[in-house]
Amino acid sequence: MRAIDRRGARPRPPAVRLPSRNALLAMADALAVRSGWAGREREASWLLSARPSAVQAARRLAVARLSAWGLRRQAETAEVLVGELVSDALRRCDGRIRLELRVEDGLLRCEVSGVFAGAGARPGPAPHRSLLARLACCWGVCGQVAWFELPAGRACPGHSRGVD
Repeated sequence: MRAIDRRGARPRPPAVRLPSRNALLAMADALAVRSGWAGREREASWLLSARPSAVQAARRLAVARLSAWGLRRQAETAEVLVGELVSDALRRCDGRIRLELRVEDGLLRCEVSGVFAGAGARPGPAPHRSLLARLACCWGVCGQVAWFELPAGRACPGHSRGVD
């Protein structure tokens, strides 16, 4: 028999907190990486919900994928920069946020895009320019996409820094 409290109501069972869609996406991708399903290709893309959990999920996705690609040295820097770009997108975004990672021509390229609010609104890493300039090989904003590049090898090719 179940206990009854002073008001005559039965106590509710503790609430179960389900993980967010972003957290589930990050967990599923980490499982794919660990099982070897996601380490051979050199391009990956994820669609994140425009919620605060997107920042942590994007960071986890980037680190797991870069580790699977053998780019552990770049993972820490990419984690910081991905978090900054996704945070910026969250402040400006109305819909979903796309995170893309690609390795080609000796560079790791990360792009963060979304459906941004307002006709003139653009993703703009303005508060993060100094961080991007310090850590990224090059970076910029083109339309509704904010991006950065890191060297995937030893040295950064002679790319320019700044906004397109």
